[in-house]
Amino acid sequence: MVVYSASPTVPPLVDPWLATAVIGGMAVLAGTITYIGHRIVTVSLKPVTAVRTELDEINANSLDRRVPVSPGDDEIHELADSVNRTLARLEGAMERQRQFTADASHELRTPLAGLRAQLEEARLHPGETDLNELLAHSLSDLDRLQSIITDLLLLAKIECSPPQLRERVDLATLVRAEVSRRADPQKVRLVLASEVPVDAVHSQIGRAVTNLLDNAERHARETVVVEVRANGDGAEVIVDDDGEGIAETDRGRIFERFARLDAARSRDRGGTGLGLAIARSIAHAHDGTLQVGTSPFGGARFVLRLRKAPPDDGATERTRDSS
Repeated sequence: MVVYSASPTVPPLVDPWLATAVIGGMAVLAGTITYIGHRIVTVSLKPVTAVRTELDEINANSLDRRVPVSPGDDEIHELADSVNRTLARLEGAMERQRQFTADASHELRTPLAGLRAQLEEARLHPGETDLNELLAHSLSDLDRLQSIITDLLLLAKIECSPPQLRERVDLATLVRAEVSRRADPQKVRLVLASEVPVDAVHSQIGRAVTNLLDNAERHARETVVVEVRANGDGAEVIVDDDGEGIAETDRGRIFERFARLDAARSRDRGGTGLGLAIARSIAHAHDGTLQVGTSPFGGARFVLRLRKAPPDDGATERTRDSS
């Protein structure tokens, strides 16, 4: 007869004390890793928190403030630097907007004040008032107000509206048409190259050319010359006059809204002070440029440069067929 007997034996790997020690160690390690990770993230994001806090306190009246830039050359440093550059652009835009609002208010107030003064004088002394003269002065002031408002609306449309549909425009044809509409087209000498096409909003480019012609005729003594030419991949409209010209120090300022140089402040020379600003805005809206220099005739030279349109494939095919 064989009798078997056994007693339970716990393997070392599942010993309760050892298991408790391992689990406890893992818990401590996990807690330590979590704490260290939290500290690392907190320290790393501290500059982001500082940027966010500063941005929350910046408003339209404190755009001169800047967010703190952390030392180093990491992504957070680049983010803070980019935010500061954006704030600088916004500050400049707001300052220009405030100046523009002040200038527009002044320009609108001047004809209104003159109109009011004339009407009040006529009411006080009706027997001494020349009705025809009063109406002529009043209509002149109203014409100026209408011109300023029209130009302001056009500027807003160019700068704030979505891009309009462009069409293929031959610059020589456009310039010839704009000159023919002038009161005395014989005063303008044309030098027009053929086949200088651009992709543009016809009405806007026509307005830019008209504004340049108005400016040239306003300041020219006798000569106004308009040239259209191709220059590499660009198309240029050049307007020259033989007037007094523009000093190099003033060439950037003349494109500002309501800007008038000392030699051209007299209102009897016409203009709203917005013509060149509109022309440059139109050029920029067409990815072009408008620059001023010295004319070979001694006055000012304005160069409107646009991107030349690619060849018309349809016209090329028609030419091949006809040959």
